[in-house]
Amino acid sequence: MSDHMKIRPLFRTLLFLAGVLTMLLWGTVSARAAGPELGRKPLDENNRMQISDQDRCPVCGMKVVEHAKFSSAIQLADETTYYFCGTGCMMRAWLHPEIFLATEKEKLQTPLVRDYFTGEEVDGRDVFWVAGSDVIGPMGPALVPVKGEKALEAFKRRHGGKTVFRMDEMNDDKWTAITGRKAAK
Repeated sequence: MSDHMKIRPLFRTLLFLAGVLTMLLWGTVSARAAGPELGRKPLDENNRMQISDQDRCPVCGMKVVEHAKFSSAIQLADETTYYFCGTGCMMRAWLHPEIFLATEKEKLQTPLVRDYFTGEEVDGRDVFWVAGSDVIGPMGPALVPVKGEKALEAFKRRHGGKTVFRMDEMNDDKWTAITGRKAAK
């Protein structure tokens, strides 16, 4: 068999693989163009998360169900719900919903997080947040929500923490000071 005849099947195979790769990439681009992935189910009637096996974090794309201890949610005024792998991703979306959720800040209603000690689902505006502790979340050093002053003191004794804040104090400058990165990319 001549070299020319050997190259033809290889060329066809390469063309086929290029076509498959193009379709895969186009599918990824099309999915991103469609916007962030909504949670499969909204919060339930008791404002509790209903995370499914298919829910992915709209910030990083991780499967939320694989990070239950750190999972969180944002519910919009129309009850649309987004689930997050961790509190850091949720906080970035809360700061910049126009980037991560394709919506305006005015439409944000409820940031739901899990208290570190009890796992209770609580409004993120009602907890103390601790940054710079030894707790590692799905994306690295965690922003840890703790409910109440006693829990905060216990957490700091056990895990340390360089910064304590409330959610309404978080802004781009504080995010950068805590993480060393920009909240919006």
